[in-house]
Amino acid sequence: QKVWVVVDPVMITTSGHRLLDEGAQRSMVECVFPYADVLTPNKYEAEALLHRKLTCPEDVEQGARDLLAMGVQSVLIKGGHTLVETNDGTDGSAIAPDVNATLGYAQDYFLSRGSDTDRMCDGPRGVWIRNKR
Repeated sequence: QKVWVVVDPVMITTSGHRLLDEGAQRSMVECVFPYADVLTPNKYEAEALLHRKLTCPEDVEQGARDLLAMGVQSVLIKGGHTLVETNDGTDGSAIAPDVNATLGYAQDYFLSRGSDTDRMCDGPRGVWIRNKR
């Protein structure tokens, strides 16, 4: 039976504070990403990995595609953050507390399916995208 490798990079807190230095980040990209079936960064982690801000739904989707190019098979940029949220924790809109759980269920669903679906987007709250298998 397939064992799924899910990588949550745990590099930046939900309030935007860095937990992992640049050298360790590079090592993770080079040494861990090639083995990952799913990468699940939060908004700030995705921005750090991409070295750019994600400010609209199109940026998030392109960011997911660019993370795929780093060698992972699937990307789920997690919700819990809106695109208007900043590193100082300010936010222009409320997010339901179960958004991350909902995206987790989506991740489980997509892992259990065949390769007929390669993209799901939940607007500014998260995006799931994977390579064709």
